[in-house]
Amino acid sequence: MAPKTTMRRTLLTGLGILVFICGAALASPARITLHIPARARGTEAPAPERVERIRRDIEHLSVTIGERNHRTPMALAAAEAWARAELEAAGLVVSVQEIDGVGHNLIAERTPPGERDIVVVGAHLDTAQGTPGADDNASGVAALLELARNPDLGSRQALRYVIYGNEEPPYFQTDQMGSRIHAQSVQARGERVVGAWVLESIGYYSDAPGSQKWPLMFGLFMPATANFVLLVGNPASSDLVQSGIRQFRERSTLPSVGASIPGSIEGVDWSDHAEYWRVGIPAVMVTDMPPLRNPHYHEPTDLPGVIDPARVAAVVDGMESVLR
Repeated sequence: MAPKTTMRRTLLTGLGILVFICGAALASPARITLHIPARARGTEAPAPERVERIRRDIEHLSVTIGERNHRTPMALAAAEAWARAELEAAGLVVSVQEIDGVGHNLIAERTPPGERDIVVVGAHLDTAQGTPGADDNASGVAALLELARNPDLGSRQALRYVIYGNEEPPYFQTDQMGSRIHAQSVQARGERVVGAWVLESIGYYSDAPGSQKWPLMFGLFMPATANFVLLVGNPASSDLVQSGIRQFRERSTLPSVGASIPGSIEGVDWSDHAEYWRVGIPAVMVTDMPPLRNPHYHEPTDLPGVIDPARVAAVVDGMESVLR
């Protein structure tokens, strides 16, 4: 194909995406939104004690335990036992949800929800084969545990912390996926879950220009430097994205971008949050988008040395504001 023809088709594809987003935003009752540029209004850096706890938790999962999946069932069991102990030490009551495969879901609540609505905070514990998973997803689990340690979170709405098993292949997007099991059980029991926040790989950042990649032509208008975290939902979750990004930016010192866009766009549904969409529950993924910025994604080099625990702590600060 001639270079000029290729460029013309690429530009037309990009324009088509822009037209689609703009048209859908006008036509859809559930808004499609982009909250750009990346912004942060927080002025107080994360507490050093928080940064140290997060660093410790990421190192324990990715170094002391390491790869944890169906190929390493003893390591996965050790990770589950450790995570359960951390949740219980924070004063939460933990139940184990059985799922097909080697993993389990850990479900933790400080007090029974009663008549209150429930908000889920989730993160997956397992890793892809061959990787210790410091970013994917020890960083998300460490952030979840740090949120769970705060007894002041959750009042009008109850918080439920869920650590998922079986997120990575061969279980990804199958009926054995831990988040699918949990979402379907919520639906079957008629529980009042009104939203879910899934912490998915939030530890890798770069201040180098051009360090952030985007699918198709999103790079024309999205940030090109990987120094921010993304809060992304589908159009039906647009209200959750909008309220969440506003609260996140008020507290966190880490720049953030918000987006509610169709799940059909590549990568938007590549984590546990999408399973809540399937049962009609608004859900948002909080992520550093590792396939689009982290060269260590699903590699043996996904180790604590490539993670910035201070910025993970800044994500936690922002999420505390959201959950309050």
